[in-house]
Amino acid sequence: MALHRLPHETLQQIACHLADSHRPSLYAFGLASKACYNVASVHLFRQIRLAIHGPEELQRDVNALTETLSRAASFRSVHTLKLQGFLEIERPRNSSEENRNDIDHLGWWKSTLVNEPRINTLLPNTEPVHRGDFVSNDEPVIEPSSEEDKAWAPVVNLINQLSALATLVYDCPNQFPPSLLDTLHRHPRCKLHHLKFRLRTVSSDTVHPYEMALATSPRLYSARLYCTWRDSEGNDDFNHEAMRDLTAGLAPNLKEVTVVKLWPMRSNKHTWRRGRWNGLPGYITDGKMIGSLTSLSLVGTVSLLSPALLKTWAAVTDFNCLRHLALGGEGSGYMADHVNGINGEVMEWIASNCSFAQLKVVRLVLERDANPSNETDYRDSAVSLFTALPPLTELSVTGPLDPTILDAILYRHGQTLEKLNLHSLEDEADIQPDEVNRHEVPMVFTEEHMRQIQAQCPILEELAVPVKRTQSDAAEVEIYKTFAKMESLKSLFLILDCSDWRVTRDSNYGPDPSFDEYDRETWSYDDIKKGHLRVALINSAVDEKLARSIWDIVNQQKSGRQLESLKLWTTGGGSFGNNRREATGLLASLSCSWLVTRLARDDSETINIEELGRLAREAREQKNIEEEVRWKKVKKTSANAEVKKKTTSEEWQANREEGELPSELTESELNADLDTETLRIFRRIWPRQEESKGWRKDWSSFALQT
Repeated sequence: MALHRLPHETLQQIACHLADSHRPSLYAFGLASKACYNVASVHLFRQIRLAIHGPEELQRDVNALTETLSRAASFRSVHTLKLQGFLEIERPRNSSEENRNDIDHLGWWKSTLVNEPRINTLLPNTEPVHRGDFVSNDEPVIEPSSEEDKAWAPVVNLINQLSALATLVYDCPNQFPPSLLDTLHRHPRCKLHHLKFRLRTVSSDTVHPYEMALATSPRLYSARLYCTWRDSEGNDDFNHEAMRDLTAGLAPNLKEVTVVKLWPMRSNKHTWRRGRWNGLPGYITDGKMIGSLTSLSLVGTVSLLSPALLKTWAAVTDFNCLRHLALGGEGSGYMADHVNGINGEVMEWIASNCSFAQLKVVRLVLERDANPSNETDYRDSAVSLFTALPPLTELSVTGPLDPTILDAILYRHGQTLEKLNLHSLEDEADIQPDEVNRHEVPMVFTEEHMRQIQAQCPILEELAVPVKRTQSDAAEVEIYKTFAKMESLKSLFLILDCSDWRVTRDSNYGPDPSFDEYDRETWSYDDIKKGHLRVALINSAVDEKLARSIWDIVNQQKSGRQLESLKLWTTGGGSFGNNRREATGLLASLSCSWLVTRLARDDSETINIEELGRLAREAREQKNIEEEVRWKKVKKTSANAEVKKKTTSEEWQANREEGELPSELTESELNADLDTETLRIFRRIWPRQEESKGWRKDWSSFALQT
């Protein structure tokens, strides 16, 4: 029977299923007939995203969208509108802004990596690391009917026509415009999700009236706050304290809060005593005001090494109302692999003092105490915490793990878990109190651990877990095979761990028996051998063929539902537990990450494979080649050492950046960014190919030993 002859109710069911499972198929379904289009249009326009750039582009895009919605008679179909980007308004800059040439208050939101499609799917739970300057109050408050406020008129006019709008997601660093807030107040069922929330006058004697109106609006449902303890210019930032006041009751319908704590450059140079927070207007500190958040996330460089911060939040919101809780941050501060998590003391306090009657989703970053002798206490505290939590449907844990902690997690939560994310991680930072030497090695998930997850998590649909790369040998293959037995599994995220911390942290770990005389030669500090680097290169080399092979092993013997997606994140190459990275440029080029997805058809085994971050990798490689070629050209044209002595570092850098490059590089120039010894190790694994285009084109993954 033709689609258009099916009953209307059946067409609705088909459209609803496609909208939830595979939107490209929904688009194709809508083109089948007029009847199919009328049914599909309800779902086609349910969620709309507007990319924000300049006023002219905004007007053009809204006009086009309005015309489309009008032609389809679908204004009432729009339930969610997302505004994302930055509305650039030309306006005079004040003197302080002119003198701050090195500060881009949007720079960490405008990273080139963020602009690449799908790059953020690698680590969706990780906040961006802010490594630059940050100034908390460098912009004036937007005024009603100002030029900037009027620039949002196209969005205001659009929302006025969306009578069924239920959610507005605002993801723009621009301050939320007054005209848009007034419009929202005429949509009593619409919830505002403000993902770039900040009060610019919170450190002033008086908070600006418009900012108070925005913060206490009954439309404000969700807020993501980026804040710091003290900014790069020495200004105290009290936005975190203000958010607690809002949570306690000043924002009547605020239900979801995310606080991303930053550690800006130069902020620690200002050492004077912090000012006093006097509270927002209307906040009464009598303990009677208490909120009812359903989601609380304290992430970034947040300090969670004592219960103090959690106690302040427990005083302003009822933890029994929470359904989602996230504590701790990854890759924060200046150490990319340092974590800011909850330690044993905080875990014990939570287990003993907190009640979470409705909690279903938890994301935790764990951190050991500074004293290695407290290892047993840390383990016991972690077990107490996971045992005290109610059975969860989603759990993400990053940090020090061991088999005992894994047992506690699976025993308490395994039967109810639908999503599980485990990332075993230890702190590499060499800056420790009293110069304590760390000896911990990240837990390696064995085949037995994977079978344990399979046995104790019967309804698990999404799993993220580390797999130690062991040169594609049979043991590594057996681990991949265990995922095929997880009957409910539909999405798999494998963290391909290429590190080897035993080299510097395990005194009983001797040289690999397979190392020859050359492999046993010292490569760098801490007795790292050339063979260690060779193994790291082999493990880090993950190409499309290997990604397809891993997919085939899991999928061909998959029991239960079919696997829909496989994500591979290759990481850790050149990391030996000593806070150094070896051969970073080379390993970064080999460490490709992949996304494998199944075509959404029951009658097809077709898959799609794409490299995540390919554009960023290629741009980085091109930059490295150009810099090295220019640098070697400058050295070659220097007449003698005396000329070098008289040339300033600035002049040398200018020569590196301005030197001309030939239109076609030679093989030697393509290999210019590798020193002779590193290239030799590489060539012992992957010999030079005929008509070689440089080492980047000569490598391939080791095949799986099936």
